[in-house]
Amino acid sequence: MKRNQIAVALVFILILAGCKAQHPSEVTMDPEFDVNQVGSILIAPFVSSIQEGIDPNRQSERIMNRTLLGMISERADHKFLSPEYFKLAIRKGDLDESYEKFKIDWMTKQEVDKAFLLGLKGELDIDAILIPHVYLWDKDEVDYRESGAASSTTVGATLTLVDFDTGKVLWEATDQNYEEAVRSEGNREQVSTAGITRRVSGVSATGKDMYAAPPYENVAILVLKVLVDAIPERGAM
Repeated sequence: MKRNQIAVALVFILILAGCKAQHPSEVTMDPEFDVNQVGSILIAPFVSSIQEGIDPNRQSERIMNRTLLGMISERADHKFLSPEYFKLAIRKGDLDESYEKFKIDWMTKQEVDKAFLLGLKGELDIDAILIPHVYLWDKDEVDYRESGAASSTTVGATLTLVDFDTGKVLWEATDQNYEEAVRSEGNREQVSTAGITRRVSGVSATGKDMYAAPPYENVAILVLKVLVDAIPERGAM
């Protein structure tokens, strides 16, 4: 009987392990890609396919750009050129219109115009361009008075490494993740703290809404951490 219980427990653990979400959720790489042949990588600003009605202040671009740059700076195996180099090349090459087309083409077809890359490269010594794309940016706010509910924030993004000369995708990783707020207990329930029983409300003693969806920054870190770590390491292959 005891052996049967142990066997059932082991099966249950294996099932749970198999159900866990993988991060990154998807990684693809060109079989002919040799990461050791890649030296300098230009980082493009984030392409955001989030509608302006959902993200009018373009937080999806600003937060993701800032978070990515901070994490990329910790990588020492490649020479990464920041999005400032990208913006400077756009201005020098008078490529503003081409840049807008580049963003639309990438969001709809995941294609890059070779002529745009040639103009962007200019005099820069670059082997590849890293194109970041945020495709999911959502907050699900719940009413804290609804017992057992939890607000959540979800972010999804893709990093794609493209050869500068051919426009060919060398490597790509996609991931999405979420974070939940404190699960609401409802005003009809009571909690006890230090011997004092009180009704649960939606605002903490500091004035912060404890049931509000977590900040986008928190989830951006979760997503970009695994994506940046997944970038093939120079010298490891």
